Amino acid sequence: MSAISIANLSRRYKQITAVDDLSFTVEPGEVLGLLGPNGSGKTTVVNLINGLLRRDAGTVDVLGHDPQTDARAVRALLGVVPQETNLYEDLSARDNMIHHAALYCRDLRAAKQRIDELLELMALRERAGDPVRTYSGGMKRRLALARALLHDPPVVLFDEPTLGVDVQGTHVLWDHIRSLRDDGKAILVTTNVMHEADVLCDRVLILDRGRCVALDTPDALKAQIEGDTVILQLAGPLADPAGLFGPLGVDEVEQEPDHVVRLRVRDAGRVLGDLVRAASSQAEVVSVRMQRPTLDDVFLRLTGRALRE
Repeated sequence: MSAISIANLSRRYKQITAVDDLSFTVEPGEVLGLLGPNGSGKTTVVNLINGLLRRDAGTVDVLGHDPQTDARAVRALLGVVPQETNLYEDLSARDNMIHHAALYCRDLRAAKQRIDELLELMALRERAGDPVRTYSGGMKRRLALARALLHDPPVVLFDEPTLGVDVQGTHVLWDHIRSLRDDGKAILVTTNVMHEADVLCDRVLILDRGRCVALDTPDALKAQIEGDTVILQLAGPLADPAGLFGPLGVDEVEQEPDHVVRLRVRDAGRVLGDLVRAASSQAEVVSVRMQRPTLDDVFLRLTGRALRE
């Protein structure tokens, strides 16, 4: 049985279709990344799974339970780390956990030991008695994760797990998510950070205007983009970049601010010297960088570069 099974899911807000005929699954022991521009429907999908919203069409199944008709059972199966951590800022970390235990845990005596274990795991035990308002952003995200895991759910939903977290805290959270996956939990992560999805997720689903435009492993999606990218930092402008580089096997030429030229090339290693010589004929070449296709490239090709919100 899939941990989460979504089929032909739709949700509308008046005249706006936020989720449009969406289907996917999340398996036990898998991290699925849900990507998309702002307003593409990511948070709506999370809220349809956890029962905060009602769907207009389709089905949602969480380990055999429908959040719309069996909300109590689904809440027991889910751990949710929302985009806004919604912690009680004036309470301590321990009191936040005790409050959550009173809502979700049947055995409160056993929950006390579980609270100590989770606070230790998240490196919060020494600050467990301090008000949450004194915590850093990373500490709050770790506390929100500890709270979500308190009742040991088999399915965990993360909405922007590293939002506002520094580099060290980000890697700590990634390690925790990987360990949950290795324990067999099914994990759905929404993120706007392509590198995070690339290193963390087993598969990624890219949403655009509520519809699935891609669903595969990060490596398989990157493999769909042929060629390499060469980025030239120049000291001045080029008169006609397309005409200059076109005869050298360049498929795409894109000019960016500050005299940066981005080239899509089928075999950058073979023609790199020719590209640099051509650019040098019109402007000083300050630096050259070559990169393989990234998840950013996939995302922008599928969803475009225009700002949404």
